[in-house]
Amino acid sequence: MKKLFQSNHYIYLSIFRILISIHIFKKYLQIFFNKDLITDIRFLQGSPQDPLLNMLGIQQVLILQNINILLSIILILCIFFACGIFRYITPLLLFISVDLIQRSYPLILNGGDNLLKFILLYMIFTDCYRYFTINNSKEQKKDSISYFLNQVSILSIKIHLSLIYLVSALFKFNAKVWFSGVATYYTLQIERFKGTELNNVLANNGIFVTFSTYITLLWELVFPFLVWHKTGKYVVFAIGIAIHLGIYIFMMIHDFEILFMMCYGFFITDEELKKAGLYYRKGIILLKNKVLKKQYA
Repeated sequence: MKKLFQSNHYIYLSIFRILISIHIFKKYLQIFFNKDLITDIRFLQGSPQDPLLNMLGIQQVLILQNINILLSIILILCIFFACGIFRYITPLLLFISVDLIQRSYPLILNGGDNLLKFILLYMIFTDCYRYFTINNSKEQKKDSISYFLNQVSILSIKIHLSLIYLVSALFKFNAKVWFSGVATYYTLQIERFKGTELNNVLANNGIFVTFSTYITLLWELVFPFLVWHKTGKYVVFAIGIAIHLGIYIFMMIHDFEILFMMCYGFFITDEELKKAGLYYRKGIILLKNKVLKKQYA
């Protein structure tokens, strides 16, 4: 645990800051261009009242009436966050803005929105400005409060992701379609999830249905344990990327899958990324040398 807490992730934190900004920008830009659907009077009448907004005295109808302004603020904050402008204030305002949208429009949320909100909350306390900003932040002292909050936030993201997979696996064990190995068949048969013409072919392939159902169940179950292992994490990452990309392509569930895959980078330390970069540069140099030798041979 001490080693996990003291490992640094500043490189990926900075990369993730840009990735999550692009992810949110794209997500809410789509909502902005399709806002007519969520401002329809029939949709608004079916939207439940949020108890927290009522308790705080925030009129939900005002948010609904000024959705254009709130969406524009989110888009601007995404640009600021990606560039590292206003540092810790920007992710705080972004978290509040996204939370207001989610509470006002619960009917448009998907499984990734809850994780997105928590990640933004964690990112407020991280030093994600060490790289790729106009003015990179300075190194934190290891006995400082800011360093402690940074490490706790990163660990929280990793634990949160692990628990999502574990809880999902435990619930699947109690579902007959998953326990009997036919969940993929029924999912691929739903019209909403028919992303390709191959869906019907795959759904009627017994080997694929059984294998994909049980491998998903097993992978979610072991992910929270293997992901902390130095080499085991790359195995669950590879399987996870394959599963999420499969869902992305064949079931048309998009931002959910991208967000989860982006979180995998938090399990890779700065030291591991630097080693990978060193091996990459060595490989490029060796490749160039081989090409030059062939040219002058």
